[in-house]
Formats: sequence, C-alpha cells, structure tokens
Amino acid sequence: MRRISCQQCTVRAHTYIADLPVEELGDFQTCTVTGLYKPRQVVFHEGTPAGGLYVLCHGNVKLYQSDRFGREFILDIATPGTILGELGLADEDTYSASAEALTEAQLSFLPRERLVKFLERHPKTSMQLIATLSRALAATRRKAGELALKRADARLADLLLRLGDGACDDADANDGAPRLIRLTYSRRELADMIGVSTETAIRLLAKLKRNRMIAIEDEGIVVLDLERLTRLAHYGNLTA
Repeated sequence: MRRISCQQCTVRAHTYIADLPVEELGDFQTCTVTGLYKPRQVVFHEGTPAGGLYVLCHGNVKLYQSDRFGREFILDIATPGTILGELGLADEDTYSASAEALTEAQLSFLPRERLVKFLERHPKTSMQLIATLSRALAATRRKAGELALKRADARLADLLLRLGDGACDDADANDGAPRLIRLTYSRRELADMIGVSTETAIRLLAKLKRNRMIAIEDEGIVVLDLERLTRLAHYGNLTA
C-alpha cells in the first residue's frame, strides 16, 4: 500500500483539518506519526494507555470490546476521516475499545503532547476537532437508540446502506442499477454490528434475499432494490 500525504488525501475536506490552509499542512504532519496496517492488524488494544488520537486516512477499521471469555463485540466500523481512540489527559487514562484494520489501512497518530501544542497554534482547528468529536458522540447515542428501538431487519438494512456508501462499485447511487457491496466482514461480524446472533443475521439476510432486495454472491452482497431497502432502514417496513 502506498502512503498518502495530507496534500493528496481525498477525505481531508471531511476531517477536522478541513479549514487548515494548505501551506500549514506541514505543521500538522510534523505532529503525526503515520502507520500502514495490514488486514487484521491491531492498531491499539482496549485498556492500554490512551496517549493520543488516531485519524483514519484510508481503509476500514473495526472498533470492538472483548469480554472475559474472549468474545468480541463490534462497536463500529470506522471509515476514512474518522477519529479513533480517546485523548487521555492523565497517564492512567486508557482506550475504552480495541481497533483492528479490516482492510489495508493508513492511520495518523497524534501523540497527546504534540496535539495539544498544535491546537494551541491553530485555535480554529481545535473548534473543528470539538465539533467532530461531538458528532461522533451523537452518532454513538443514535446507534444505542437504534439497538433499543429499531427492528433487527431494519438495523441490518441500515448497516448494508452504510457499508455500501464506501464500498459500492457503481459511482451513481441513484440510477437504480444493482450495486455490489464488497464485504470484508464475516456473518458473525455483521451480526455483532446489529446486536443479534449469527444465526439471526443469516436468517435476516435470507429474508432480504427472498424479498429480492439483495442477492448474495461470492464477491459480496448485491443491492437489487435500493428504494425498498432504504424504506426498510428508515421506517422499519416496506410500505411507508
């Protein structure tokens, strides 16, 4: 995988450094430590010291927690532009979850001391960081509400739509043509993401297939009826 610079990054406009002038990107880059990760390589472990933030530049990363039996519970699938981890202000602060690359990925790590000094020099960027973290908190609360209030098939439809946003073959999402979502996740991982058992996730996928909303192929999942899948995700039924 080729390393991508901030100047070449296609998602920079959607990150908290979007308003940082191009001539000042070098200041940001001197604060970061860039790492390239292979699929299934762990970025950081739950319970280890939270020494800084990570920014996902390329690829997908799984955020998860583990119980005492070693079972994993997936919290989210991070896409490019996402901030990972927590900014611990004390040495005893630790990461609340683990992060593992699902695909080839590039991440920029911002150590706490460097990040604080950078934000002092760029107060506008610090406000953008606060806004980004606030949106992430809102998304977490929204997901918790969906787990409590949405039906499982609606949660699965919503997950497929979100995964498809970054993994569809067709550039035009509104042309009505079938869309192939190339998945790198197991049935178990899909189940964890919507809070059901693996068996239930398999039954729900079969239900969507019977209703001709999706097809399941070796390459991944093909969205056959985007409109109906969207209605299911948003309204919990197919007639709204």
